[in-house]
Amino acid sequence: MTRPLACTRCGHQCGIAEDVESYSDWGPAVIDEEGVAHPQYTDGQGGHKHYPRTIRLRAYCLSSNCNHQWTLRRRFEPTTP
Repeated sequence: MTRPLACTRCGHQCGIAEDVESYSDWGPAVIDEEGVAHPQYTDGQGGHKHYPRTIRLRAYCLSSNCNHQWTLRRRFEPTTP
């Protein structure tokens, strides 16, 4: 059985946000006639990779009158039960 995650300030339902730091690896690069660098291959061919690293999980109140947010201390699974 599930229940809504409640705001610790007002009791309204909360959402969860994941603050991340990341970088994208575009693979091999080329330089055009104007000196601008570009990926050598179109998207998908060069193996474009995205590497996110979680900085913080935070809960935030969905009520526009509250807007409270805090670091989530519970375990978080990004799948529905």
